[in-house]
Amino acid sequence: MSEKDRIKRLLKEADIYRTQGLLSESRAKYLEILSLIGKNPSFSQNQKLLDGVKSKIRAVDKSLRELSDRPDKPELTQDMQKLIKKLFTFSQTKEAAAIEGAVALAKFGQYDHALNEFHSLLEQGILPVVTAKNIVRCYLALRKPEAAGQQYANWLSRDLFSFDELKQLRAFILGALKKEGIEIQLPEVTARPRKGTRVRKVEETFLEISAVSIHLQGGPFQNQTFDFEVQFQSANTVTVHLPSSRKEVAEFLAPGTRLDDIQCYSPITVFRSSGTVGGTATIKHGPKQGDYTLDITIDAD
Repeated sequence: MSEKDRIKRLLKEADIYRTQGLLSESRAKYLEILSLIGKNPSFSQNQKLLDGVKSKIRAVDKSLRELSDRPDKPELTQDMQKLIKKLFTFSQTKEAAAIEGAVALAKFGQYDHALNEFHSLLEQGILPVVTAKNIVRCYLALRKPEAAGQQYANWLSRDLFSFDELKQLRAFILGALKKEGIEIQLPEVTARPRKGTRVRKVEETFLEISAVSIHLQGGPFQNQTFDFEVQFQSANTVTVHLPSSRKEVAEFLAPGTRLDDIQCYSPITVFRSSGTVGGTATIKHGPKQGDYTLDITIDAD
């Protein structure tokens, strides 16, 4: 293998580690690349390559600092503990079961079918904010960020959401796109008279988990921590994504595997919990075909 091919391979490995939250391993690979570049005169003069690798290291270092700044064991008041448990129970209704059915389609890569279901549920007034966020997630999974912006503009012109809900959705879309490295302009939400009051099928209060950090305490990945953005959520079960290159992780986290150290991040708090792997699946369709989804049921207690 030539030095050029070796650097390409190491870059790919480092990027995969970084994507899967293996930040220390990713940083080590990037440093190995810098060492190889420094030993080869033909590469050491390539300032663009050097700057690119150093930029990746700085980004990893920033992520590591952010993780170290997060509270290791967030202290929760009894009231907050009761609230978390209460908000995790939102899904015990037939309306929420309909949401879960659409989420199941999305988890298997059936994003177009899932979108049809979510749009239908939104028109029925079923968990509008939850449904709208899932519509945005489907567009991002389909790699159609512009569609998310167009959808928001459509929602602005209709009477589906309250002023505060539209502000929440705007912030959610901007944040989701920013994570994808996409910066767009979205119109500000302005207060306006409501055309009518839509009947809500279900009280829309639930605990939304945006990300989880899983610290494994045994097996081949002992003492490693994996950080995942939550792709979809049904009650206290979150779905995360694993690329096909991490097949060994998906196989290790088999259904029924207990996870005793999970840190959960939500808009209202950060808390530590435990949980169980509910299932893994291979994505059969769409841009992520061949990758895996992992369901994690977080303990509500």
